[in-house]
Amino acid sequence: MSSFQKLLNRFLGQFDGSYDPNIISKNSSDLNLSTLQRSRSLSKVTNARRQRSFDVFKSASCLSCGINEQDQQLSMNNNDKLVSISSKHEYNFESKFLVSHSNELSFLRHQQQQQLIKQKRRAKTKLIIIRHGERVDALFGDSWFQEAFDQAGNYRRFHTNLPISLPYRQNFQDYRYDPPLTELGLIRSFRTGEALYRTGLRIDHCYSSPSLRCIQTADAILDGMKLRTLVPIRIELGLFECGLWHKSVIPHFMSINELVLNRLNIETSYNSIQKSLSTDENEYDYYERSHSIMRQILLKHDTNDMTILFIGHAPSLETLTRQLIGAKPRPNELTQIAQKINYLSLTILEGQRNSWTFVDAILAKQT
Repeated sequence: MSSFQKLLNRFLGQFDGSYDPNIISKNSSDLNLSTLQRSRSLSKVTNARRQRSFDVFKSASCLSCGINEQDQQLSMNNNDKLVSISSKHEYNFESKFLVSHSNELSFLRHQQQQQLIKQKRRAKTKLIIIRHGERVDALFGDSWFQEAFDQAGNYRRFHTNLPISLPYRQNFQDYRYDPPLTELGLIRSFRTGEALYRTGLRIDHCYSSPSLRCIQTADAILDGMKLRTLVPIRIELGLFECGLWHKSVIPHFMSINELVLNRLNIETSYNSIQKSLSTDENEYDYYERSHSIMRQILLKHDTNDMTILFIGHAPSLETLTRQLIGAKPRPNELTQIAQKINYLSLTILEGQRNSWTFVDAILAKQT
């Protein structure tokens, strides 16, 4: 018999009666007595181990093994049978207790509390709405166009706050109704981007009104945030201001090709939701259009934990957010509201789907 087999047999309390020259021969009675003693000794050890394990299980607490007293008693009373979960008893795996239908109300309240906790933990989407920077015609008046261009369309910078150069466009006459930012407007837009960058905000998507002043503001802000080449600008016609305020004519905006030729980072694959504008659109219609555009844009990004930047006009801070927070439009007051919103003012909404709240609203004049 091999040494390994001997050790194994001894451990198991067994004895092989075959001849082995290494074992001192004993009479058969002594041999049987030795075997019986070994077997009884092993049984005592085994039973002692089982009892210790059983005692540990009985004294186990929820801190040591995750079993509370109610679960412990349930397990101790049903060691040899399974507990069937009938329609009258439901097990809550989060709170670990049996719930009867007589206590259904408290159970539902517990579930609602758990749901509220989960909703608070979810990441939320941020919407940043910013008015464009200082525009040329608002500073120099409507006569700026005649002074800045000759008959051939050559640009002449007659003031230091005029932009150093202008983007190329096929028809320079379009600058009359679609003016650019001033030089200070460009600088302040860039600094606004730097300020946003220092707050740690990241921008996932950027939407802009087709007005040149808005596109230039978006480009400068993204540049200040070090995102100019990473986040393309989506041109959305629906972000333009009220059509009634342009009774004479709707401006002729720069085309996507012209913007790209001027090295602006435009998302050329984006198709504007709004296809046309009308000068017959009143303030209430403007509210409705803005709300509809915002809703459709949010449907494109039905994901939490992102930040979307909107560059629009003075009333955009009102019309894009008013109905999202559950308030009614106030068209009769819109003109007065817009007049109080300075260049590069911003407001931030945070939420998801049908629940939005203001995080911050900075309407102070930028310095």
